[in-house]
Amino acid sequence: MPIPHQLIPYATRLGFPDSETMAKIFAILYNEPDSVAIAGAMPGTLQEISAKTGLGELRVRELAERLLHTGAISRIPAKSGAYRLFSAMIELRDAVVISPDCPQELFELWDILIRDEMPKLVPLLKALGLPPMLRVIPIEETVKSASQVLDADSARRIIRAASLITAIPCPCRTQARRVGRSGDCPAPKEVNLCMQINGFAEAVVDRGVGERLSIEEALGRLCLAEEAGLVHTARNNVKDDMFMCNCCPCCCTAIFLHNQLGYDASLAPSRFHALVDAALCTGCGACVERCPFHALSVEEVAMVDEKRCMGCGNCAHVCPVDAITLEEARPPEFIRRT
Repeated sequence: MPIPHQLIPYATRLGFPDSETMAKIFAILYNEPDSVAIAGAMPGTLQEISAKTGLGELRVRELAERLLHTGAISRIPAKSGAYRLFSAMIELRDAVVISPDCPQELFELWDILIRDEMPKLVPLLKALGLPPMLRVIPIEETVKSASQVLDADSARRIIRAASLITAIPCPCRTQARRVGRSGDCPAPKEVNLCMQINGFAEAVVDRGVGERLSIEEALGRLCLAEEAGLVHTARNNVKDDMFMCNCCPCCCTAIFLHNQLGYDASLAPSRFHALVDAALCTGCGACVERCPFHALSVEEVAMVDEKRCMGCGNCAHVCPVDAITLEEARPPEFIRRT
């Protein structure tokens, strides 16, 4: 099944120009010639897309709204309602799988693309040296008191500074559950823990998915995530528009790429790493069981593999004798500003 010529540049940008799996995904998402033409003409406003395609504005609006509903495209409310395609495969996947109408076939195709085809791209991704899209945010209470905690290091400060917050079902856990990969996922059931802030939240409201949260509700979701052993991750730069994911190693695509495919740049560590006080440690192994990155082991006491430690703080949070803290390991300049 060939990819329509209008969408070949898009498939190339996503990294799958010759993928039959991506061709099948496109065939479901853009399932008629006018939809293909509209997608191929993006980005643009209704008027601009109409001019590029020769389709009437009413027809463009009808199909663009349908594509938006399914997650095949996005709209930028702050930019005159311009429509656009997603810049990364994982953004498209995330938008599509949270649609209430997403067919089972799409879940299965995304699973093939990520599990079977994505590994072939890892050498190229490493060679390109692309910056990670996500950055780990530590559980703040586990950070050593002498360490400097920036606003960008703090999930709670990011939440408190927000003007608008939404939450959607986790795309990774939704995907894993639909293809039978979620297993004994520790994440709380029936609670939306993937949060969007400001501009990203506006896009969620515009599309009509997810729920709005108050600041207090969002802070409560952070507590739920921490108690479940999930990893706070955020957009890997400092912007007003942010997202706050709470990731599990059993379902999260970024952690899969990091842990199982060896693609370290799938997410950036926090500015901290774990430090064990051997005099306090009892060697119980609770930290080993909780660590999502396989960074701890126990001989007589817990030992930290600094190359694997991502500074999430889950080990310290679960330690029954407070023998583990996070200490500053990277300077403030480590956090991207662009």
